[in-house]
Amino acid sequence: MTAPTAVAHSHEHAHGHGHAVGRAPVAPADVMAYLDGEPLGRELLDERLERLRDGDAACVLPRADSREGRQLRRWVAQVVITEQLCVNELRRRGDAAPETPAEPIDVSTAIAVGSITAAALAGSDAVRRVAGIVSAEVRIPAEQLAYAADVLGEEPPADPAVPVAGWHRELLQSARLEAFARWLNAAMHERVQLVRGLEHPGDSNQPDNLHRH
Repeated sequence: MTAPTAVAHSHEHAHGHGHAVGRAPVAPADVMAYLDGEPLGRELLDERLERLRDGDAACVLPRADSREGRQLRRWVAQVVITEQLCVNELRRRGDAAPETPAEPIDVSTAIAVGSITAAALAGSDAVRRVAGIVSAEVRIPAEQLAYAADVLGEEPPADPAVPVAGWHRELLQSARLEAFARWLNAAMHERVQLVRGLEHPGDSNQPDNLHRH
């Protein structure tokens, strides 16, 4: 079974910019999405939701049959799809993918690029590895570092690639997170097909979206 040719936009910052609901295919009940043309099993989503509802936060979660509950299901689906996309990316790269990136991204600051990405980074080694790989070459331009150092009354680093102060490290982490977010957005757009009922929670065209322009 392969995915339809249309591709759904799935970047979590793009509120209202997803493809129309009418273009999301009606998939078999056991399919959560299509990744690289192959179906992702709905059981991955069901198992994650079951763990959530059996956990400590169960009392504050919305009812599964409510609008908020359906939005939670869409949100969790996006986290699971992100994880599986990165698992596939590591398979694609084979031996080129190191076990541990030399400079891992600090997941505690990842909320800056969206809650879905932050949750995937926090919960999946595959996501953290891919993030490290695709952002490994990111550097802050020397002139930007010099300006920041001047504003802070600090000396600019001798080597822009080696953070020697907290402010430099924060700038680099932010730039690397943004680089990963851009890579993820492009990969989701090119390689993931969302299905009816599991559209992106921020897609204003799906019936349960709570955010309207």
